[in-house]
Amino acid sequence: MRLIKLLILLALIALPVLVSAQRARITFSFAMDQSGSQLSPDSIFVENLSSSCDTMLYSPANSLKVTVLAGIDDATEAEHQFGIESWHYDSFDKAVSIMAFVTAENVKVSVFDISGRQCCGGDFSVSYGYNEFKVYGCPRSAVVALASEGKEASVSVVNTEDVSSRCSIQYSGSGTNISAKTLYSSGKFVFHSGDQMRFTMYSTTCGDAISREILDNPTENTEYTFDFTNVDNIRPDFIVEYDSIVYMDSIRWTWQQVAGAEGYKYNFDDDYETSIDLGNVCTVKYEQALDSSSTYKIYVWSYNSCGVSDVNRLYASTPAREVTDAEYDIAATGEENLRILNIFEQPDSVILRTPSINVDITDTIWNYLANRMYQAARTTGVGIAAPQVGINRKVICSQRWDKTVGSGIFASHPWEFYFNPQIVEYSDSVVRRSDGCLSVPDGSNYPTIGGFSYRATWVIVTYYDVDGIFHEEKINHQYTAHIFQHEIDHLNAVMFFDRQVEENAYKYTIIEGDSYEGLPEIR
Repeated sequence: MRLIKLLILLALIALPVLVSAQRARITFSFAMDQSGSQLSPDSIFVENLSSSCDTMLYSPANSLKVTVLAGIDDATEAEHQFGIESWHYDSFDKAVSIMAFVTAENVKVSVFDISGRQCCGGDFSVSYGYNEFKVYGCPRSAVVALASEGKEASVSVVNTEDVSSRCSIQYSGSGTNISAKTLYSSGKFVFHSGDQMRFTMYSTTCGDAISREILDNPTENTEYTFDFTNVDNIRPDFIVEYDSIVYMDSIRWTWQQVAGAEGYKYNFDDDYETSIDLGNVCTVKYEQALDSSSTYKIYVWSYNSCGVSDVNRLYASTPAREVTDAEYDIAATGEENLRILNIFEQPDSVILRTPSINVDITDTIWNYLANRMYQAARTTGVGIAAPQVGINRKVICSQRWDKTVGSGIFASHPWEFYFNPQIVEYSDSVVRRSDGCLSVPDGSNYPTIGGFSYRATWVIVTYYDVDGIFHEEKINHQYTAHIFQHEIDHLNAVMFFDRQVEENAYKYTIIEGDSYEGLPEIR
């Protein structure tokens, strides 16, 4: 069995040596060998023995990045973007504490319960930089959302105590400190370079709690390794290396044996409970009818007596069809700007309601098409898909509002091209948002369709870029994630008004959201 290491990177960024300003920022990053699926950190207890204070940081997943502040250098503030840095339950105040980095003077904070009902909210005047908010009477499972100047951020939180008071939000002020529970006093957690620190990492394996401890006086960038290599009673790693063979009527996947695994299961959906047990066989065959120019995937798990690995998605694509004369004519010739199809007209609606197929990413005609699609959409929309210009191929153009090019009056959000994109994972919360479409025109000649849809707050997307490089990217920016969902829906013959009813509401936390303030309408 390969070694298992749990790494905790402790970066200490100190100011120039000034007597009046001993400040530092500590960033913890958790990572693991073997893809991090075998053993995950439950929490880390951080004690400042010199200042008699402590804080507990909880890790809800296999990776965690949280910033604990004892102060911050003005020079580093520009590196931060609007967002929620961390949260924890404050057992002294019986409140959920949220630390956020805000880039404006005003912010709206809202709290929603698991059904999507808004429990409380408020508008607050804040300071640029780190600001703390406390939610009293927070539901046991909730989503805290922040909005400011068109920027949004949200986080799922858990209240471990009984909810006995009405939900309310209190602004605790701008801060260089994170309020934390402490064994010694009700004060803030603080850190100064050279303080005596004790770090204790906790994890769980097969129901048994285990921990490792490190004592140090950190004064500079330091990497700490919590050594769990002698822990062998753990769940297996997930499947990493695999091969696929595409036949005329099936796909066969084969993977290497996983150390410590007793067997494997697979499913066509991401649902372990209904998965099919393969025993110790490392091969599975996709025997459903295959279409050319399409991508297929299955979900596979390894398991042993200690537990189940993280899921892995195995992909394979059937060969792409050659470019037709009709596709070539649209992509390379004709009008200067491509005509955008209208869902209310024929044969436009047939094309828009036909699922698209993959492209051969080595064929440069698709780069040419993407550029022409961009020219057709850039002045009136924020994204466009190939079916909207008459080609049922998997090509989209999307404006990346989570990226900025240039500065000042020259700042802009770039358009990027994606080939054979697909969404492989959605957030567990969805937001009811305003929506629209270039293929659903307004006006008295056409029916009025309500402009909203249900969209995940983040998505994980796979795609090939213009250089033919494969990517798997998590889109955390809610507005940009909305654009990706809208455009990839077009590839699957789905219109935005098909999303006006959430068919799987029981699976998600539904948030009743507002339109994106200060940002263009999705079209």
